[in-house]
Amino acid sequence: MLLSVQILRAIAAVLVVVCHAVHKQGQLSGDGSIWEFGGSGVDLFFIISGFIMCHVTAGRRTTAREFLSARFLRIVPLYWTLTLVALAAYVANPALVNSSGGVTDVFGSFVLVPTGAKFLIQTGWTLSYEFWFYIVFAASLRFALRGRLFFVSAVMLALVVLGIVARPADFTARFLTDPLLLEFVMGIGAYLYLRSTFCRPLCNLLLLTVGLLALVGLSAFDPHVNRVLIYGIPFMLIFCAVVGGESAIRSISRSVIVRACCALGDASYSLYLSHPFALAAAGFAIRHFGIQRDAAVSVASLCLVASIAGYACYSVVEVNLNRHAKAALRRLRRVAQPVDQHL
Repeated sequence: MLLSVQILRAIAAVLVVVCHAVHKQGQLSGDGSIWEFGGSGVDLFFIISGFIMCHVTAGRRTTAREFLSARFLRIVPLYWTLTLVALAAYVANPALVNSSGGVTDVFGSFVLVPTGAKFLIQTGWTLSYEFWFYIVFAASLRFALRGRLFFVSAVMLALVVLGIVARPADFTARFLTDPLLLEFVMGIGAYLYLRSTFCRPLCNLLLLTVGLLALVGLSAFDPHVNRVLIYGIPFMLIFCAVVGGESAIRSISRSVIVRACCALGDASYSLYLSHPFALAAAGFAIRHFGIQRDAAVSVASLCLVASIAGYACYSVVEVNLNRHAKAALRRLRRVAQPVDQHL
């Protein structure tokens, strides 16, 4: 795995955790504090996903069934496990889940079909986008690499244009044609850049500078207006620059900071899914001890607890689930081979 990508995964997860920690602090103190910029971690995750799907399938022959099976077994077991935990809490006391209010869709939480209601795990909505992207990507696997990337990009762009032109009233249709799909295309664009002759240290430095300046400058605007422009494009430039500097990062791979970031990157999926549970539990303790009176200490405590819990979830739950999932995938491939030979 690329160390640079792991570091970016860690950054994306931490941004989301801090965003929700600030929101939790606002609930605890009653001041309604929010930090919308932290939500940009989702945009970075989508760009990473677009790149990774290109990276892991390049030079490999794989069928749509194998690809989707691998994605399902990588994403769903941990998500369903934590969703069951959330369901138990919801049955015991509905107020413990999605405390910010709104209708909770229990069935939709498991099948990841967006309906406008909230999922049992508040971050689950992003997985609906992920699987929509996986389905489109799986359909492209019959093509060679360039045709594959063109197909996915064209379909995603067409869906967004359709959404803009048709303005569907149905929530699911709006969701599946949202401009956020373009961030997966940005990941594909980043992959093409990193394989090109333009990917040189000077170009990477320029991209990093422009990306950071754009991120700072555009963050002053309301992300609800056009988050793809405000967060997506700057993060795509930053992503290209950081991954383009993979060799430089590897030269300092033994440093404490890089190792810590990579460890957090390994645990980023667990951290992303489990942190709402950790923040809820830590919130009770913070309110009990009156720590919410000091916003900085409260937010730092929430983030620390969430990070520790996220890494524990990764080490104890996700790693074991992944091991079983890989074994299941190997069995699936062995069963599928005799069938394929008779087709």
